Amino acid sequence: MPASPPPGSAPPAVERAGLPAAHTELLVGAARDLPERSRSVLVRGGHRALGRVVRDAVLLSPTGHPDHGVPAAPLVDPMAPLVDAAASALDRLRELQNPSGTFRGGDNVDSPPDSAFTVNDLAWARVEIARRSVDSSTTAHPLSALQEPLDLVLGAVTPALLHGGVHTPNHRWEIASALARLWEAQADGAALERAEQWLAEGVDLQTDGLFSERSANYAAHVSVPALLALGRILERPDLTRAADRATRVQAELTDAHGLVETLASSRQDQFAPFDGGAMHPWFRAHAARAGDPLTARAAVRTASRAGADDVLTLLALAADDPSALAPLPPAAPAPTPESPEVVELGDSALARVDHGVSSTVLFGGTDTAALGRVTSGSSSQSTVARFLGTTLGIRELRLSRDFFSLGPLRPGPPRRLADDAEKRHRYSLQERIAAEYFHPLRAPDLDPAGDYALEFNGRFAAAMDFSHRPADLVSLSTSMTASLGPGSLDLHWEFEGPRTPICLLLALDGGDVVTDGDDASLYRDERGRHVLDPRAGGAAATSLEDGRAQAACQLVSAGERLDISAQGALGGRAFYDPGEAYSFLGASDEPSGKVLLIPASTGAPLSLRLRISTDSRP
Repeated sequence: MPASPPPGSAPPAVERAGLPAAHTELLVGAARDLPERSRSVLVRGGHRALGRVVRDAVLLSPTGHPDHGVPAAPLVDPMAPLVDAAASALDRLRELQNPSGTFRGGDNVDSPPDSAFTVNDLAWARVEIARRSVDSSTTAHPLSALQEPLDLVLGAVTPALLHGGVHTPNHRWEIASALARLWEAQADGAALERAEQWLAEGVDLQTDGLFSERSANYAAHVSVPALLALGRILERPDLTRAADRATRVQAELTDAHGLVETLASSRQDQFAPFDGGAMHPWFRAHAARAGDPLTARAAVRTASRAGADDVLTLLALAADDPSALAPLPPAAPAPTPESPEVVELGDSALARVDHGVSSTVLFGGTDTAALGRVTSGSSSQSTVARFLGTTLGIRELRLSRDFFSLGPLRPGPPRRLADDAEKRHRYSLQERIAAEYFHPLRAPDLDPAGDYALEFNGRFAAAMDFSHRPADLVSLSTSMTASLGPGSLDLHWEFEGPRTPICLLLALDGGDVVTDGDDASLYRDERGRHVLDPRAGGAAATSLEDGRAQAACQLVSAGERLDISAQGALGGRAFYDPGEAYSFLGASDEPSGKVLLIPASTGAPLSLRLRISTDSRP
């Protein structure tokens, strides 16, 4: 049982000397602009933006004051506009409260967890004001004027958080954090009891260090900050350790550009790497507190991506834990061809190998096969690999096939194999899919009226009582082997099953697609996609035995060149089939931007050879 929350104590001085000049400038600008931001939010913003105005006004009232070393606007009372902005935001929040106490607005209706995001900011502000008020001597602290309206808003919303539910995994920690902060602000024992009821479920941290949703976005904005707050307030070092473990794994997945790999995510960020600016506060705080070189490197890599809100989040954390702004340890060195970094996340079925000159990601952890559908909250990305240099590369590689509209290859987890003769890392990924041809129902299951259960068989739904019918399976097994090294990735696929068209899709980043000479095997289709097809003819389309062929092209930029060559039963229809889950709705998950298609068939093994070099000449 944690100790009772203190009625108020003087806050430790927040030492900002460790912040880079660019972040200090962001704070100055935030202090200057907050009154105008508040006016804009009052007209068009939702409750979360209003709560953030209150938090920032409390944070910036000392930070933007001349006495704290940051120039403020030439006002008689530079704190007054910030206090007024917060007071107006609180008045508007009171207007937005439903009879239940939750706030109106956002995607969800009468939502305790959505309201908890705002409560976390407001309860933090209430505790911080109490701390500063204790330090005031003869006159009331300017922020004291906010205490009564804060108490009104928090008092009205508390019953909704005490008795309300959630609908996503991370909501449990957001609402538990808000309840813990309410207990810290108001000594409400019921809030503490409810927070501990949520925590009794156990934190959903996988053994590989990602939360169950495997999302960098929700780690940055929900789970990590919530667990750090819960660990501090409830004196639960296990919760702090969980947040630290999750932070460090996100650091391992942060590249030299400050982007966090999210291919394994089951949430919205699975479709593009995550901008690491939002993780910067947690990288910075963890590195300073733990002296960890890896998170220090991630903090450096994401510093330029951090915006004013991210820096303010860091300051709010430092108000509770001054070690967040302690000096950073030396950053870990960047990977090199001789000393690559390997991250293998078993639960998330993701492997990332960074050689400095290139990085490769392999993924085989979608939920689509198990669920039989694509759905919100599941991992459905059909990208099996990324291969990136410093200026160009393949951001998504997929293998589409014409097989009962079951969609692109979504293999199982990458399994590590023995290194090859060149000491390159090797992995194997496997998949087997099948479709049924159903037989007549047996006598006990017949209905003379022809009335049978409506069932979904993984491809389509019909009133045919599928689960009681004998069925013949038509299956396709795919074995994918990856061999990777500095600047190189070789992929090889073998197939067992009926011969069917397949097509590689390479979503390209940077550079221009070219071939040697006037090779007609590279052309553009009616949608402007590049197609590499040896059947179109050309010197690079060399025929091999057993009906196989090979073809090649290059992706070139000013400083790098990516050589792309394929070998197999190449040629035929160039296509991308997202699967019935998308096509039935007239939709697709096909990547946008520059795309290269390589059509083939399962009639022979398929190989793809990728090489990045600094020679950009075609």
